[in-house]
Amino acid sequence: MPRSLIRSLIFLSGVMWFGSCNSYRHMQKSQPRENCVLQFKPEFYRVIYKTSADVKKIHISGLLIIKKMSDNSTRILFTNEMGFPFFDFGFGADSGFTVYQITPDMNKKYLIKTLRKDFELILFRNMDSTSSYTLKDSQLVYHAYPQTGGGINYYVTDIPCRHLVKMQRASEKKPVVEASFPGNIYGNEPDSILIRHLNFNFTISLKKITGLAAE
Repeated sequence: MPRSLIRSLIFLSGVMWFGSCNSYRHMQKSQPRENCVLQFKPEFYRVIYKTSADVKKIHISGLLIIKKMSDNSTRILFTNEMGFPFFDFGFGADSGFTVYQITPDMNKKYLIKTLRKDFELILFRNMDSTSSYTLKDSQLVYHAYPQTGGGINYYVTDIPCRHLVKMQRASEKKPVVEASFPGNIYGNEPDSILIRHLNFNFTISLKKITGLAAE
């Protein structure tokens, strides 16, 4: 992986975001709607995605494997096209996070934290119903799940809760990351995933590869 990309990722993942604008202030707060969001939780049993990441003008690509293990934990492995591993992360069945392997250039605290939070958002992790609530505007419902250590994960649906519109990781005032499943979803396994950081140019795009099985 180019060192210039590593330097960009480390710098950008450590950026502090400030601003007086509150994107959620106009919304009406209400009690959470049970069983709404969980119907959209993806099921990654064994899937391979062709993956590209863009930071500023730097581009890398490879394969990202998401696999559910026998103990119900989830492993995420990202390699280049030749099979060289960039990182191998583990997410426990209920909680916990393990870095099994990571290239030395990427072994930076801020970068690992950023990637961990990005994947936790799309894996629907850390969804404590006792602290959740909803915000509603004229067209959408924002299902809010406060995160340990700060920040909120929002799962945004239409008002009847028939469609998952997008996912957001946010500060108290505004979204900092937005993710979506823009393609088809078969058996709660999305064939496309898009993750965009909103305060700097960092995008991760994944497209499912059919006909291959993760070992």
